[in-house]
Amino acid sequence: MTEGPYRRNAFISYSHQQDVPLAAALQRGLHRLARPWTRRQTVSVFRDTTSLGAASDLGGAILQELRGSEYFVLIASPAAARSRWVREEVGFWIANRPMEHFLIAVSDGTISWDPDAGDWDWDRTDCLPEVLRGAFPREPLWVDLAAVRAAGRYSLRDAPFRDAVATLLAPLRGQTKDEVDSEDLRQRRTAVRMLRAAVTALSALLALSLIAGVVAWQQRGQALDRARTSASQALAARALEAAQSDPRKAAQFALYAYAVQPTGESTQALGRAVAANDNVAEHFQPGSEAQADWHGVGKLAPTRVAVSRDGNMLAYYTDFDRDLPALDSPRHVHLYDIGARASLPPIEGVEWPLGGGVLEMSRDGRFLVLERSYNEFDLWDVSQRKVMRSFTASEGRRLSEAHKGLKAFALSPDGQRVAAAYYVPPAEDDANGDITFRLAVWDAATGRRLTDESAAPERVSLTFDGDGRLHAFDQEAGTVRSLARDSVSWSTPRKVANLPDVRDRRAGLSADGTKAYLGPGTQDAGDQIWDLDNGRRLAAGDDQGLVRALPEGNGPVTVVTGKSVAAYDSALGDRRVLGTFGFDVQSVSASADGRWVAAGSLDGAVSLFSTSSVQGGTTVPNDPHVSAAELTRDARVAARGVAGGMDLWSVTGTGVRRLGHIAHQPQSPGVAGSVGVVVSADGSRAVLGEESRLSLWNLRDGTQTGTGKDYGASVVPLCFLPDGVHVAAVVRGSLQVLDTRSWQTTQTVAGKHEPVVVSADGTTVAGVSPDGVSVWRLTGENRLALVRKAAVVGTVSMSIVISGKGEKVATVNGDGRITLVDVATGHTATSTGTTHSGAGRPVFGEDASVLVEATGTGKQAVLQFWDSVTGEARGSWSWADQGSGSLTPSPAASAARLFTGADGTVLAFAPDGTLVRRPLSTATWRKILCDLVPDPLPRSDYDRYLKGLDVPAPCRPE
Repeated sequence: MTEGPYRRNAFISYSHQQDVPLAAALQRGLHRLARPWTRRQTVSVFRDTTSLGAASDLGGAILQELRGSEYFVLIASPAAARSRWVREEVGFWIANRPMEHFLIAVSDGTISWDPDAGDWDWDRTDCLPEVLRGAFPREPLWVDLAAVRAAGRYSLRDAPFRDAVATLLAPLRGQTKDEVDSEDLRQRRTAVRMLRAAVTALSALLALSLIAGVVAWQQRGQALDRARTSASQALAARALEAAQSDPRKAAQFALYAYAVQPTGESTQALGRAVAANDNVAEHFQPGSEAQADWHGVGKLAPTRVAVSRDGNMLAYYTDFDRDLPALDSPRHVHLYDIGARASLPPIEGVEWPLGGGVLEMSRDGRFLVLERSYNEFDLWDVSQRKVMRSFTASEGRRLSEAHKGLKAFALSPDGQRVAAAYYVPPAEDDANGDITFRLAVWDAATGRRLTDESAAPERVSLTFDGDGRLHAFDQEAGTVRSLARDSVSWSTPRKVANLPDVRDRRAGLSADGTKAYLGPGTQDAGDQIWDLDNGRRLAAGDDQGLVRALPEGNGPVTVVTGKSVAAYDSALGDRRVLGTFGFDVQSVSASADGRWVAAGSLDGAVSLFSTSSVQGGTTVPNDPHVSAAELTRDARVAARGVAGGMDLWSVTGTGVRRLGHIAHQPQSPGVAGSVGVVVSADGSRAVLGEESRLSLWNLRDGTQTGTGKDYGASVVPLCFLPDGVHVAAVVRGSLQVLDTRSWQTTQTVAGKHEPVVVSADGTTVAGVSPDGVSVWRLTGENRLALVRKAAVVGTVSMSIVISGKGEKVATVNGDGRITLVDVATGHTATSTGTTHSGAGRPVFGEDASVLVEATGTGKQAVLQFWDSVTGEARGSWSWADQGSGSLTPSPAASAARLFTGADGTVLAFAPDGTLVRRPLSTATWRKILCDLVPDPLPRSDYDRYLKGLDVPAPCRPE
């Protein structure tokens, strides 16, 4: 692309009271991003730096700049909406310049477009001036900079700000955002190549200029490091963006971002990609990222999926099959065992009609029906990979319109009967005859037609229930009827009471035939679910998409809206997005209970989803059913008062393990949080701390050893020292080492330290005093050795947490600010945001790369992440995104809480009370994403972001 003449071609309008720093940073970013370093900027941005007086009119210089500008950038906020000068500048643009060149960057407030009104939703939008009411024929380009402004991070090295600048710069330069990204990276790679050339030249003069060569080599390394950092940030930004539209691509971009450079942004991208893939069991087929039209007008390359009703088997086919190098290659139907999570050998050498056709499995997945040509289909034995019977409903090839293939189809659970509704062409010698519509049932074993009759065109829905009874819903007449398993006579059609006229709606039957879903009609935009037996509407959606699978009973309902697949409860009320695609969803199938959902998109992508979390957490054994209320102070032991004493369990990422029973009744029965229990490494001894008393117990027989000691004030046991005899404890705010044989103090640490915590591996102790944070290591001499002291933000620390192996410590002060301390180096960092009150203390991920806090209750619960090195906020997302374990959390669920188990893993209790291990480490995130998307990045994406950098595929087999 050649550089155009230099001119001012963009104008920034903003509130001088609020957004001067943001406007200045945005101006710099638009000038610098993707600008060749040897040239002046190709885009010039004007920003008025003065505030006009109260009696002034719009300045002549500003009017001149507005007349000469090709684009208008409004930094929108409630303050800007109230500004007289912003309104006048916007009004001048509306009257004199094209609105398709009007761009919006939101720095504060709320913005919402109403697609039905074709205008902003002015009841919700508070950051735009009223002069923009009705000014746009369609929704304009806008970006959200509220989080960037709140964080005050205005560097192009910061992924969110860089992504917003690239989005705004793209139309100014007449490019796509990908081209802007590519140009910026190309300029950086040019600098790298020039530095490499300089190194080569200097190497030839090594004997005369060794020092210069060393310096050049260092500069080369720095340039390469900068190039890798830039590429990592660009990939991380793309991953965060793709998480909303294509989780598979988000996983690939995040993996490569981390492989290029393990930055805070790439760590954030990994975690967000895992959250986006929370309900993904498997990505089978990547999308081609192109909607091919190979077969004439109105025909799309087909992708079809089918899930057996028992949820154990999946079949799919696609014209975009990556295993087939050419269109004339023998086609496959791919098979996947959902229960075993394993791909099976495909059914090979099959055919399907142009545009696709019926693909359906029997209830147990033993049989499969494939429409091979219009109105012709085969019944396959899946295990033997052979055709059992071929059927011809009518001469589909003679129909004048190829789309008139099978319109409704059903396969009995045992594969013994098939039913279909289809078109029949007129007789060959009847040129003026009409195409008719028929409904037939066949015996699969013999191929004989059991019934054959005329039906209402395209208004019939069919399903076999679990007992093999066939149900038919006739929309034209509003009736239902059934055909018993061994019968050839239909029951008398029964009119569904209270059912409105549904002839203009798309309809379907539940897996058991008792309910029907009705798609949006001309008078009602929402979905409906009807009880066909009792003639009453069970649920109505609010324009949420199109119901594509209705389960037996009250399982999750599958709804498709464009590119997304979502699960709703039986009342169409509790929505959870299972997954999204880069193109519209073309085919969907679900198990009878609604748990397993497969979908395929128009560009050939195929994925399998679960309506319960797959990636967000792993349920661990909890046979004694311990609850959050039974956890002791450090949450690593559970204590339950029972008849004759107290039962103790160790709580870890592998499950709840019994420690033993002690013959002691707690002073506050049922309130384990008031109890402190520490257990020796061999599990034979436990020290119990309750209020002011410490006592030693033999866990093998449940008896007390010695008499214990009452200290007359608060006392908290912390951990056993390596010898299994001495313990560390806080006595009256003083950190001490005690001999459990005599309860004599063998070491007292100077100063008052409270609170105090111990790492899960029992090697490190950390406490807070008025002087800051102190960290000690436990020594083989049964002492605490001070290894680090560090200052913290604020004078009062409300809580302190430590990583599982003692590498990092974090404190939270009274204002919610976090101080992070690296124990090895002494490096400290302060958070860019604050924690939330009442949510419990944060925890470190298993590899200490992130600090995580859970806050809120029920569906409002979120996870907030911080970078454990820089303290920067790394985003937040719904607790449900990371696997609540059920579609509908209990309304009475307690506040979300994370805690560290005895083995250093991060645990939580799901709303239904199950104990869940949370994947909160980069190593775990990378494994999850590599299992889902092991493929290398496509060459086009690799060249765009990584050309010139040697980056191996992150998911290479070991």
